[in-house]
Amino acid sequence: MSRVPLMLMSLISLFFSTLLPAEEIAADFRVEYGIFGQVGKAHALLRSDDRYYMIEANVSALGIAKAVTDDLKERHISKGHISKGFLVTDMYQMIKSFGPYTTTTIYSVDHKKKSVTRQYKRWRYDQQTVNETERLDYYAEDDLLTLFLNLPKHIKEKYTPKKYQFKAVGEDRKNGRVDITIPSKQTLKEIIDFVGEGQEGDWYSRVVMHRKLYDSKQGELDVRIGKEGLVEKAVLKDLIFFGDVRIIRQ
Repeated sequence: MSRVPLMLMSLISLFFSTLLPAEEIAADFRVEYGIFGQVGKAHALLRSDDRYYMIEANVSALGIAKAVTDDLKERHISKGHISKGFLVTDMYQMIKSFGPYTTTTIYSVDHKKKSVTRQYKRWRYDQQTVNETERLDYYAEDDLLTLFLNLPKHIKEKYTPKKYQFKAVGEDRKNGRVDITIPSKQTLKEIIDFVGEGQEGDWYSRVVMHRKLYDSKQGELDVRIGKEGLVEKAVLKDLIFFGDVRIIRQ
């Protein structure tokens, strides 16, 4: 349950999957976990013009999750530029606080050298205990937030079964891999059982984050996206003991 805010941040950009120039969009979200009900909330803000963008989101645990995680809070910031209609990340930062601890992770992307640098710092109360910097083994133009914002442009055929593989800064440290599948008819029936049957124009996907979120095998989510590009429902399923995680836009 300590991964509640991380789980929400991995999905929050799905709800922002339409973007217009010179725009400011704000949204609130809730995450529900099986029999526990609501265990997390988030407020997100996206600002953009025809050249640059910034996404900022604040996430916090609620109820039993707040107690278990020692009042965990996270702030996520993505800044970058816009190229050919795509959001291109230049910097992605995650700030986390829980109990006496505060951590910050900053990913810096050098597009000329095609490299990503990760800096991690940790404090206990006001005493810094960790300061590490490393160059990662992969390069990506997307981060965890921008990948899904760019998804409607990445995937042109939204109703044709196909598997896609992407890289996202802030995802798996080794390769940043995210797999997204447009389902076959048989798999589509399984997904609809979890996320419900939408209206005409809605499309569906299965997203694998390659993380053992909530004791799931690999962080596999079923997602229903409305024709306007906004996610209607996302479900992380097949969890041990407690049922599904449901992400809901308010």
